[in-house]
Amino acid sequence: MPLSSYRMVNAEEFGQLLEHLRINVPSSIRESERMLAERDKILSEARSEALRMVEDAQRHARELISDNALVEAAEQEARRIVETSRQLAYQRTQEADDYAMNVLKQLGQRLDVISQQVGNGIKMLEENALTRAQEDEDDTARVGSRG
Repeated sequence: MPLSSYRMVNAEEFGQLLEHLRINVPSSIRESERMLAERDKILSEARSEALRMVEDAQRHARELISDNALVEAAEQEARRIVETSRQLAYQRTQEADDYAMNVLKQLGQRLDVISQQVGNGIKMLEENALTRAQEDEDDTARVGSRG
């Protein structure tokens, strides 16, 4: 059949070839299916691992942001405490200075009064001493004129 589209095939070879295909193709298909299943398993595990890594990274980023926010809040609170302490220290110093000034003024006034009293006492003693001296002179003069 030279001018036709048909070919002649040895029936025995064709039978052996079909038998070989019948035996080997199912195992090849099973192996391919096993490889595809293994590939799907590996891809699924890789996706799961990638998702877990992304979630871990996001959680870590949130923690860092949270930690950063905590640090910033703590620094602001520390600055507020320091400023409040400075203001309170200034106020307490001012109050202490005012108190000391008032005490010193009162002490100065008391010392002025005491100084005036001491001056009056000295003046009185001097006057008494003069009076006694004159009385003694007068007594001496009287005793001398009598005798």
